[in-house]
Amino acid sequence: MFEAKLKPHLEAFLSVLANKMVAIGITANMVTLFGLVINLIATFYFATGRLITGGILILFGGSFDMIDGAVARAQRDLRASGALLDSVIDRYSEGFLFLGALIYFYSLDSLLGIILAFGAWFGSILVSYVRARAEGLQVTCKVGLMQRPERIILLGAGTLLQGLLWYKFLIVQSTGMILLCTLGILTLTSHITAIHRLIFSYQELDR
Repeated sequence: MFEAKLKPHLEAFLSVLANKMVAIGITANMVTLFGLVINLIATFYFATGRLITGGILILFGGSFDMIDGAVARAQRDLRASGALLDSVIDRYSEGFLFLGALIYFYSLDSLLGIILAFGAWFGSILVSYVRARAEGLQVTCKVGLMQRPERIILLGAGTLLQGLLWYKFLIVQSTGMILLCTLGILTLTSHITAIHRLIFSYQELDR
């Protein structure tokens, strides 16, 4: 549904935005690195329990993952070096965000939260690794539910909702209930996605 209905409109908007950014001298690599800075700031707010700001920044920082590609296309500069930088920075950004979650749950003395933060981070790394390894073996591997945009949207929305519910339900904040559920979903679905990609790629290679 996203591919058929929303993506063409989003790409049209990003194309206009990217052309304006290129016109004032902004490059795709600059956008990629700026996104990392936003995610580092988000990590700080996340780790220190300021979840409304942290959630907003997670979602804002995630948007740069789409913008840098649009800027590269507007520059007509699709070099492999830029793609490599983007992929590595994405892994750093995501790793820092899960570190923020781990520190947050450490401050709540929640062993379950720490385990789920690690599990979600580990799953996200495996999702990306299986795809990279498969494509290194000449298999196009984009299958699976929980890809990076979905992970970032879910983490950002869960963090924001956790912060907003502080005002109504103190127990939700004190136990991190919403974020526990969010990280549980992320852990489960990211590992399912990694296994799905592994099975798909194995079958493709076995042919």
